[in-house]
Amino acid sequence: MKRGHHWLVLGLAGLSCQVVQAQQLNGPDVTSANDTIPFQVRNNFLIQVDGRIGAIGPLKFILDTGATHSMVDARVAGNFPLARKKGKIVNFDKNLLVDWTDLPEIEIGPLHLEHVRVMVGDLKEYSDFAAGVDAVIGLDLLRASQSLRIDYQKNLVTFKISSSSGVVNSEDTKALIVRVMIQGAPVHVILDTGLQGMLLYADRIRKHDPGLELNGMNSQGHEGRLAGEQVALQGIRFGPDELQASVFFIPTAPDSLPADLDGYVGPSVLGAQLIELDFAANTIRWQ
Repeated sequence: MKRGHHWLVLGLAGLSCQVVQAQQLNGPDVTSANDTIPFQVRNNFLIQVDGRIGAIGPLKFILDTGATHSMVDARVAGNFPLARKKGKIVNFDKNLLVDWTDLPEIEIGPLHLEHVRVMVGDLKEYSDFAAGVDAVIGLDLLRASQSLRIDYQKNLVTFKISSSSGVVNSEDTKALIVRVMIQGAPVHVILDTGLQGMLLYADRIRKHDPGLELNGMNSQGHEGRLAGEQVALQGIRFGPDELQASVFFIPTAPDSLPADLDGYVGPSVLGAQLIELDFAANTIRWQ
């Protein structure tokens, strides 16, 4: 399976965990066309939409619920005479230098944001799938909406906007953590639209379930520059149905990762055609 080097690494040092309720969606899809924009599926899993920064657009934005902070590619940011401040982020076990700047405005469909603090860097350094991408839009900006609905069948993204929407709290970088049962043991994973498949830290999973059963032949693999093992894992339960998935195991979790986080899961593992991230109600729903 072709996998993406997930984008959560952006701003990992500022990551905090917020366990959300996971529910299955019922009832009709009631949305407003004014709040809905189309997206393209990039590399079979990434959500790419058109956006605008200042007067420049359309630009290619990746919507990534696994990224704590948004990042604009340096070649795009170079079009603006903006002051920058040096900073450092943690990319798993490696410190990377980045620039921070304040964008005058950014627009993603109906979401119009002003005076937005973002990181600036060469996106190709963070992912093999960043060629031609102008920005990665993370939770810091996505949380300016009340909710976000992703329809993978129709290739549509719907933002729920209220009178208070559009206000960005750069400190609100809580990742969307889902409680999953694996062979009867509770595991906490980030719902990450920037990841195809499932990634877990072996040392943390073993603490929860020392008798974890792995099926089939294990094979060595890589997620970006990270080495690990690809294994078949049974007994994964997000809802009423039990799943089996090919999971990428990394031996040890980095010290920078919150202690109550065990890994990441992409929407494809859920088998979901529709996902709703309700930031106001602290709920994830899917069907």
